[in-house]
Amino acid sequence: APVSATRSIKFTFPQPIRSGLRVITLKEVAHTYSNTDGSGDLPVYRNLNFEAERGQRTVLVGPNGAGKSTLLKLLGGALAVQTGERLLGHNVRVGYFSQHRGDTLNMSHQVLESVLHSPNPVSEQTARTVLGSFLFRGDDVFKTVGILSGGEKSRLALVKLLLDPPNLLLMDEPTTHLDIGSIDALITALRQYEGTLIFISHDVHFIRAMATTVLHISAGHLTPYAGDYQYYLDKSCATSERAALTAGEQLSNAQPIAPPAPAPTSNPEKTPTPRKTKEQKRAEAEARQAKSQLKKQHATQIADLEKRILALETRLAEITAELEKPETYQANGAAVTLSRESVTVSATLEQLIAQGLLLSSQTTED
Repeated sequence: APVSATRSIKFTFPQPIRSGLRVITLKEVAHTYSNTDGSGDLPVYRNLNFEAERGQRTVLVGPNGAGKSTLLKLLGGALAVQTGERLLGHNVRVGYFSQHRGDTLNMSHQVLESVLHSPNPVSEQTARTVLGSFLFRGDDVFKTVGILSGGEKSRLALVKLLLDPPNLLLMDEPTTHLDIGSIDALITALRQYEGTLIFISHDVHFIRAMATTVLHISAGHLTPYAGDYQYYLDKSCATSERAALTAGEQLSNAQPIAPPAPAPTSNPEKTPTPRKTKEQKRAEAEARQAKSQLKKQHATQIADLEKRILALETRLAEITAELEKPETYQANGAAVTLSRESVTVSATLEQLIAQGLLLSSQTTED
C-alpha cells in the first residue's frame, strides 16, 4: 500500500453501495450565465451530452473558464439544469466536494465528535488515526468546528466524506489544503474506493495517481480520452496540462445570446420622415460620441485583461511544469506550495476571463 510522508494508513475505508452500470447521464443540457445588465446571456454549454459508468475515475482538464467547475456542479446538482435532463442511475448516491463545503458541518461539534457522529460509526482510535492523516493531531481533535479555518473545515469535510462515501464522488481541487503526506493518504483512500470518481485538480501527482480516463473541456465541447493522464498528453501532443486557448481567442470568440429582435410588422407603410431639428442632431451626435468613447474604454479594459490573463497563464504553465518534475516532491513542502498557488492563480484566471467575456459581449451589443 502507498505510504504517506508521515505514516502508513492501515485503516480500510468503508465502501459505498454498488450502483448500476450507468451512473449519471446529461442529455441535451444547456447552461448560460446571465449578464447583469440584461444585454444577453453567455453560454457555457449547448446540447451537452455526457455519461459516466461505474468505476470510472475521470479528471476534467482544459483551459481556465472552459466550464470544468460548471460541469462538476451540474453533475452534482449544485447548479440546476436549465434545459435538458440530468438522470441518475440505479442506487446512485452523489457526493460533491469543493473547498467551500466545510460550511455544511455542525459548528458546535468538536472535530473528533464530528467524525464519531458519521453515519458509518468508527472507533475513537480509528477516528484519531484517520484525522491524524489529514493534519488533525494531538489536541487538534478537540477543537470546536466553528473556530476552524476554512482549510481545516475543508479537510474535516473530506474525512467525513471518506468515512461515509457516496458511490458517485465529485471533487473540485481536493488537495488544496493538504500537505504531501495527506495527499498520499487521500490517494490511499481513493485507491480503495470502489465507486465512480470525477474530479478537477491542478496537482499532477494526484492526477497521475488517480485518473484512469481524461475528459478535455474547451469552449463547451467535451473530448474524452480513454486512458490515463500520460495517454492524454501523448494523444493530445501536449507536454503538460496547459491552457489550450489563448486569452485573446477566448475573449474575441465570446458569442452572447442576445434577446430576440422584435418581429417586423407586416405590410409597413412608408411615411414621410420629418426633418430633424438642430437639437435632435446635436443629441444624436453626442450619443454617437458617447458610444464611441464607451467602445474605446471597453477595448482598453479588454486589452488590459488580456495582458493580465496571459501573465497568469504563463505562471500556471510554469507551476504545472514544476509539478511534473519528480524532484519537486522530494523538496520539503514545495509541491504543496505550488499546488496551492496553482489553485489561486486558476481562480483568478477564471474571474478575469469572465470579466473579459462580459466586456466583450457588451462591446458586441454596442
